[in-house]
Amino acid sequence: MDISKKTFIWAIVGLIILRIILMILVMNNIPFTDMQDGGFRPTFTESYQPDEPQFYQMAKGLVSGRAERLVPNIGAPIIFAPLIYFTGVSSPDELAKSVFVFEAFVLFSLALILVALIAKKIFNSRKLAGISAALFIAYPWMLLGIFNLAGYKNAVPAFHYQLWIFILSDYLSAFWVYLGFFLIFKWFENIFESPAINWKELIVLAIVSGAAILTRMGNFWLILIIFSTLLYFSRFKKAALYGFFLGLAYLPQLIFNMAAFGAPWIYGYRDPLLGASTSSGLFSNWFNPSNLWFNFSNFSPDFYLIFFFLSTGFLISFFIFGYAYFSKINKKFTAIAAAWFWSYLIFYWTFDESLSQLRYFLPMIPVFIYFFVAAVIYLVGKFNKKIYV
Repeated sequence: MDISKKTFIWAIVGLIILRIILMILVMNNIPFTDMQDGGFRPTFTESYQPDEPQFYQMAKGLVSGRAERLVPNIGAPIIFAPLIYFTGVSSPDELAKSVFVFEAFVLFSLALILVALIAKKIFNSRKLAGISAALFIAYPWMLLGIFNLAGYKNAVPAFHYQLWIFILSDYLSAFWVYLGFFLIFKWFENIFESPAINWKELIVLAIVSGAAILTRMGNFWLILIIFSTLLYFSRFKKAALYGFFLGLAYLPQLIFNMAAFGAPWIYGYRDPLLGASTSSGLFSNWFNPSNLWFNFSNFSPDFYLIFFFLSTGFLISFFIFGYAYFSKINKKFTAIAAAWFWSYLIFYWTFDESLSQLRYFLPMIPVFIYFFVAAVIYLVGKFNKKIYV
């Protein structure tokens, strides 16, 4: 039996309040993770410290009308710039408090609503949507517990990276991806199935997609999924229009590249002088198929292959069972959800050192939860049928 719309709304409100309470506890070191500076900053600096000053400097440059020659894309600095402008901060540490409040409380709350609404679309169930949203809140604490039990040395950093608290692009990137897939599912009939050109939906989807790749280029998977679905339904004119409006949405990055580096196709993260990889390859030295198993050396240098096979088996198993469940209740969205699952998973799994932080996987956390919940329901249903029928 499903829950009512009113109950669903109050459940999401309750989850948002729960998340706020949990974050206040984290700020007061419950559980103890050695938070500093009034609870706004962690103590470790290995990976976020080189990145946060870059985002700060680029955002400050935008406030001052300068195109700084730095590594990040401009998507996140565009959002951080108003925080710098209105607060008048003069360092990354000062900006960190404003970003913490914005991301951990405001942006995450919006993301939680999107996670619930997407789940409602693909499960056709408010109750399962609420369960998915609850897992979205709980999983960082679950990871912390598992990692601590396993003796993982980066358990606390991995936990903090999941909390949406750093001056990084990962959280904004995840938000745009969630919003993009929500719009895909919400407007599926108007955008993909209907031959009519629904300008509003098409333009909004293109703007959201553009914001996603302005923030992090790895979100081109979202765009490929949209293009592939349009072509599958033979919506060639819509695909062309989507590409045109997407190009307009992405134009600020090209203008910035021209101002900062002298050419629209030159990016800061490709410049060795700015600390980027010196490789001439398309993906530099960042991506390699061998990282699928070598990345697990972050957990265990001696037994990384065991971790790789166990994790791979687990992922494939619950994907298969989850897919079987979705194909019965909502075949229309199953292929898109599957593409979301595997495209982001394999892409970032092959990324160098991705498992040392786990923040790269934030765009796929909701779909991971959806397939996990679907797999559990499918297996429970099979088990009960075997016993009682």
